[in-house]
Amino acid sequence: MAKSEINFVLDRSTGVPAYRQIENQVIAALRLGRLAVGDQLPTVTDVVKHTSVNVNTVLKAYKHLEHQGITQARQGIGTIVINNPYHGQEKVQRLFTERLTEVFQEALEFGLDPRDLHITVMTALDRFQLTVDRDHTKGVQGNG
Repeated sequence: MAKSEINFVLDRSTGVPAYRQIENQVIAALRLGRLAVGDQLPTVTDVVKHTSVNVNTVLKAYKHLEHQGITQARQGIGTIVINNPYHGQEKVQRLFTERLTEVFQEALEFGLDPRDLHITVMTALDRFQLTVDRDHTKGVQGNG
C-alpha cells in the first residue's frame, strides 16, 4: 500500500463546493493514472491542515468516494483506493492532453493571448455541455 502523492488544491472562487473539488481531484487522479488501487489517500487531518477546510468537508468527500465503491476507510490505516472504475483511460487521457497541447500551441501561434484562450476553451466546453445535455434530454424523451 503506497501513500498517494495527491495534493488537493481548492479554489473557493469557482462556486464548486470544497468536498466536490476534493472528490473530483481524486477521480481525475484515477483517470490520469496518478492514483491506483491500493494507494492511500492523504489523511483527513493532513487535508484539513493543507487546505484549511473543515474536517466534515473532507469526511463528506471521502464518504462520497466510498459510496461510489472507489475507496474504503480502514480503521487505523486510513482511506484506501479499492477500485478504479476509470482504469484503462490513462492512455486516452494522455493522448487527448497531447492533442490539446498542440491545439493550444497553434492558438498561440495565431496570436491568441493565453487569457483569451482560457475564455475560448470555457465557452467551447459550455456549448459542448449544452449539446450533450440536449441530446441526452432528446434520448430520454424518445424512450418514454
